[in-house]
Amino acid sequence: MFFDWRPSEFKHNSYEGGYYPFAYRHVISDDIDAINCTLPTIVDFPNLLRQKSWIAIVVSFLVSMYLFVILAIVCDDYLVPAMERLCYTLRMSYDVAGATFLAASTSAPELFVNFVGTFVTNGDIGLGTIVGSSVFNVLAIAGVCGIFCQPTKLDWWPVTRDTVWYLVAIGSLTSVLWDSLVMWYEAFVLLLLYFAYVFQLLFDRRIQNLFRHEHAESEVLDEDPMTREEEPLKGFRDRVCVKPQPKSNFCQWTWWVIKYPAELMLACTIPSARSIFFLSMCFAVLWISMISYLLAWFLTILGYNLNIPDAIMGLTILAAGTSVPEVASSYIVSKKGYGSMAICNAIGSNTFDIFVCLGLPWLLNICIYQHKVVIDSTALTFTTAMLVLTASILYLGLLATKFVMGKIVGCICVISYLLFLIIACTLEILLNKENTCDIEDSNGFF
Repeated sequence: MFFDWRPSEFKHNSYEGGYYPFAYRHVISDDIDAINCTLPTIVDFPNLLRQKSWIAIVVSFLVSMYLFVILAIVCDDYLVPAMERLCYTLRMSYDVAGATFLAASTSAPELFVNFVGTFVTNGDIGLGTIVGSSVFNVLAIAGVCGIFCQPTKLDWWPVTRDTVWYLVAIGSLTSVLWDSLVMWYEAFVLLLLYFAYVFQLLFDRRIQNLFRHEHAESEVLDEDPMTREEEPLKGFRDRVCVKPQPKSNFCQWTWWVIKYPAELMLACTIPSARSIFFLSMCFAVLWISMISYLLAWFLTILGYNLNIPDAIMGLTILAAGTSVPEVASSYIVSKKGYGSMAICNAIGSNTFDIFVCLGLPWLLNICIYQHKVVIDSTALTFTTAMLVLTASILYLGLLATKFVMGKIVGCICVISYLLFLIIACTLEILLNKENTCDIEDSNGFF
């Protein structure tokens, strides 16, 4: 059976009682102590579609594609409009909003995944997911916005500010993981650094006065999204009761039929941004977190059934899958002309990932279980070098083009990301000699 949930199918473990129908890594780790092999990443997720077949490939692929559609709708119809109303209400500049609220909202999946990795599966998927998606965030978002959107002139200050803080976050993470142990005070310092980052953003204009005398025009939303004529905010009826025009072609009707169930489901569960926009943003974040986890799950099933090594999956498909909210939201706001918001979202989300998405679960784990967190830091030097290099490529590319986000910067970032994938995947294939456990073996685990 492909949807195999019967507890009788699972081995009885040596602890008090029972079976483990979800077969998480920490539950079955005792079974592999005498076997020289590494469990595949798929055991970090519930036991679904683990038996390899073409049915599992088709189902996981179709579900993943539809999850992409739902995620795009959430970002376009709910998250971004709520962010626009937030910026107008607080008279907040786009770069600060992108580095704080938008970055935190789109980074919710990483926070959710790290909580799961820390408290549920006892695995290391949180750190790997965050580090792997950081490279994708910086290079892929800049590439997509630069190539597919109109060239945008950026102010040098917010880009420089967020890049410096991102480098501080990388340095802090390196020092914390240097001895492969995370202490409570180290995790607490990560959180304090994020509060210092937010504090600096609150007084950003005053701090700018210390470094420059001429200010660029601040990107502040001066038109109420509730009353504007161009791209007005939609309500419940605008989403549920609208059909394609009678003269629409077959493709338009087909696309409407495909995405209407998602539109209806989201309209019934997320308040419109025309009502309580903060509530709309919170529900959108919950949906983004749930969809991103499901997306990572089904992409893992797809990679497992296609016999793609876990190391390659983590660097490519899973890293991209968890970063879809950042890419979608940055592309949408960049198309609207908010270039600074897009770039600050890309860099600020990585800062949030390191300071909060790692620091908070680590601190809670240490306080609850009263023990240190042990992290494998064998590849720390390579990881740090990659993170610093990607941030440097983006900043130097913008500096060379006088902070114009256009096709030149976009192409540089895309080419750099492809080179990173080639180098990283080659090193993984050559250096990773681990033997992966066969969980379908009749004498194996399941």
